[in-house]
Amino acid sequence: MWATQKGLSIEGVQGHNRQVILKALHDLGTCSRKDISVVSGLDQATVTRAIGPLLDDGIVEEVGLVKGGRGRRSINLDFSASGRHILCLRLQRRSFSIAGFNLRGDPVEPEEFPIPRGQSAAETFTNIVQAMERRISGFKQIDGIGIAVPGPFLERDERVILITESPEWQGFDLIPELRARFPNIPLHSTHDAKAAALTEWRHTARTSGAKVLLYVSAGQGIGSALVVGGEVYRGALGLAGEMGHMSIKVDGPQCKCGNTGCLEIFASRIALLRAIRKRATSRLTKDATFTDVVEAYADGDPVATEEVNKVARYLAQGITNCINFANPDLIVIGDEYALLGELFLNAIKRQVEKAVLPSVYRSVGIELSSLTEDSVLKGTFIDVFSQTYLGPARETQDKVTSDTG
Repeated sequence: MWATQKGLSIEGVQGHNRQVILKALHDLGTCSRKDISVVSGLDQATVTRAIGPLLDDGIVEEVGLVKGGRGRRSINLDFSASGRHILCLRLQRRSFSIAGFNLRGDPVEPEEFPIPRGQSAAETFTNIVQAMERRISGFKQIDGIGIAVPGPFLERDERVILITESPEWQGFDLIPELRARFPNIPLHSTHDAKAAALTEWRHTARTSGAKVLLYVSAGQGIGSALVVGGEVYRGALGLAGEMGHMSIKVDGPQCKCGNTGCLEIFASRIALLRAIRKRATSRLTKDATFTDVVEAYADGDPVATEEVNKVARYLAQGITNCINFANPDLIVIGDEYALLGELFLNAIKRQVEKAVLPSVYRSVGIELSSLTEDSVLKGTFIDVFSQTYLGPARETQDKVTSDTG
């Protein structure tokens, strides 16, 4: 029996063309209608017709003339720099950050708010809502809200399973609570390392020709994400990439996740500061901050050097395991540990080189993130923008449940 393939309606064709055009503009950046036609395969008349409503809706705008062939001039296009915005929230263990982004991906007044040690999840949630309400009131239109959280995070049902060192979030349904507070704005959630990996892919991997990027988020926690051909690998439940809960010492201390000897126990910024404060010196006191450690490490301070190099060995073990399992051709180490610089990177690379086959080591690049912006917030924007304008939104468990009854 032959299957009948349904064609697209006129509205469906128009919607498809719109997505194709917006994706071309997203990939190219500022460009002409002709450029979009060449990349998308749509004829210029179709592109011109589709651009009209996008201009009227304030999604794209004309940004000046460019000289073309035979002396002709054409008008360039770009996403709108005003009017429409996406609001992004990043939750960490000791702070949360908020920024609005215009549709070009430019952040508008990012802010970071500390979370006092021991503060309840309910109190922090109230502070988050108040900060978001203030930002929303300052924008003409919000097209979506993006939330990035530490893991383990089940993206499929938008549930934070565990935030190590922050037990107050255990059992608190952050995403559903935020969705209930802002019911009229589409809200999307993601794991913080996956968000940062998207930023790194656009900034580094896409231009370097890498096929598989492993992004390592090393800071208050340890996370990671794989990007394959421009798409984040999420796994069956959206849990893929939890390098922080990979055991590097099977007889080590038990982690709150139930595993023993998890990488995050040994290598997080919180663990590093705890170890250094136990060895307090006149330079690195019991109140030493991460900035103090970065400066002391750069100066060759013996305590900072010893403890940071321990972290480098732990991270190298986790990275080695990921190389042997996932075979990336580019590894980027980002978040706060990128501030430790080339000395730290070289310590990691030396350990990895000892642990993997020479031919494998030669095939993978390992580098520190060179981004100065918050890559998690930026990646959260990219994630929401993509789901809003470039393709269908990811299904969450709630949506699946409601669709099936």
